Amino acid sequence: MWDTTPFNDKNMWPEDGSQPFVWSTGDTKGYSTHADYLFGWEGDSLQRAMDSDCMFQRCAQGRAPNGPLKIQTPAEQNACKIPVTVKEEVDGWLDQLPGQKTLW
Repeated sequence: MWDTTPFNDKNMWPEDGSQPFVWSTGDTKGYSTHADYLFGWEGDSLQRAMDSDCMFQRCAQGRAPNGPLKIQTPAEQNACKIPVTVKEEVDGWLDQLPGQKTLW
């Protein structure tokens, strides 16, 4: 989850007015989805997700009928910290995505 409000000033955006944000997959249009699974799937949670017809937050228990997964709150997500393992610029405007990911 990222706070993009520091980029609300359109004067910071490309001169042609194009939308400057991209998914970490390299998607410049918003067609892809993205999720990080750092520790894999707990127990049978992957199978429960695959057996359901839910997408994204609708998979959460209590948010959708028979939601199969426990979804962390933003506070729980933000409390999870791991040490930086690759020293590279990841904040502010970047000339390219970390890891030199190709944009599409």
